[in-house]
Amino acid sequence: MKRHFLALLCPLLLTACSAELAVDTPPQSVAIPVTSVIKPVYVEVAVDMPAETQELNVDVRDISVSLEVFNPSKALTLKSSARLSLTGNATPDKPIVYSDNNPPEYYATAEEFLPESSYPPNTRTPVFTDSPTLVKAIGKKRIWVIVNNTVTQAGIGDALPLELRLEDIVLHVVVSKPFQGLDGALGPSGL
Repeated sequence: MKRHFLALLCPLLLTACSAELAVDTPPQSVAIPVTSVIKPVYVEVAVDMPAETQELNVDVRDISVSLEVFNPSKALTLKSSARLSLTGNATPDKPIVYSDNNPPEYYATAEEFLPESSYPPNTRTPVFTDSPTLVKAIGKKRIWVIVNNTVTQAGIGDALPLELRLEDIVLHVVVSKPFQGLDGALGPSGL
């Protein structure tokens, strides 16, 4: 009976041998220029990851991103999607624009994390994604977001600025750090 009780208690004690931590990165914003009508263009932007997410030796338990997509134009509907790449050529201060006929060579291997959506004029759209692709961003110093965007509909009003703004981007991460060696007497050989 005592042995059975210890066998049930063991997984609980092993779980207690790790620390779990939730981290929210500081909000970031980025403006994506829109330079195309009807045919999509690809804009690659570089995002430097916060120090809290770099070079971590942890297990990622949960990851998600919340942000707000803002279309500041009062006349244009914009269609957009986004992919995450671990390689790129843009720098944080200099996005790179690619044509529909000449996307970046790594576009096919970049993983979609925001599916294509339309953003009407002068709207703010909250977006939440918990795409598994985001796990790959943990531990990196820089990632690249490739945004496919185009103008799909024009109305009356001021069309400028012709950009899509990704505002208040916050990465929510729950990680755990196991403490190696603390399960000695509690492991299977110790029972």
